[in-house]
Amino acid sequence: MILVLDVGNTNIEFGLFHNQKGDFTILSSARYFTKINITSDELGFFALRFLEVNGFTRKDINRLVYSSVVPQLNNKIESLFTTYFSGTIVKVSSDIHLGIKNKYKNPAEVGSDRLVNASLVYHEYKKNAVIVDMGTATTVCGLNADGDYLGGVIIPGVLTASQALFDKAAKLPAVSISYKDKVLSDNTIGAIESGIYFSNFYALQGIMKKLIAELQFDNCLKIATGGYSSIFQKDGLFDIVDDGLSIKGLKHISDINS
Repeated sequence: MILVLDVGNTNIEFGLFHNQKGDFTILSSARYFTKINITSDELGFFALRFLEVNGFTRKDINRLVYSSVVPQLNNKIESLFTTYFSGTIVKVSSDIHLGIKNKYKNPAEVGSDRLVNASLVYHEYKKNAVIVDMGTATTVCGLNADGDYLGGVIIPGVLTASQALFDKAAKLPAVSISYKDKVLSDNTIGAIESGIYFSNFYALQGIMKKLIAELQFDNCLKIATGGYSSIFQKDGLFDIVDDGLSIKGLKHISDINS
């Protein structure tokens, strides 16, 4: 079986897959809060518990595939696997086979999470696409029907921007981030919730429209993943919302590098 880890700035997502090529069925997934001072043993104990609650053991795992935007954790991730498991390790970077062409000016600068998403989207759809990943930062990336990763936009994530507001404005309370159907609100909490929702909605709508025009994409597929993407689907902002896109992308990377 294959263990995949998507190491982000806020969470580390664990995913479990069968070894069969082309099978992107997520057997189970779980998130662990990202901490720079975490130890490989702490990660190892979490991984073993994750397997145990799903009816598996360390002996069932023979491959680790991971992408990371937190370089300080890379050695700990690999130490976790070599200490508690046996098998091969695949680290996603611009140097391995991704099934797409990285057209970034400096290919090594692209976050591995963005490449993972683009790789699976091209494999699955073979269409012009705009890919939105709503994490600590929100990324909006362009991918053409020929499999060229063309770059994109990085903006503060929904929670990141909201937390800055709460931190800087002492009288404003922290609120939940949720779907809103009206802009106008007659109370402070509602006004903040509306502001968070619609500022992100129209930012994404405008950026995607501008990006599609610049790239001269026809019949463009708008795909979103990440923790808050489903909130914006209610207004039809995206064609597809797939919260498991990144870990399924890691499984695809495993398939084409084995």
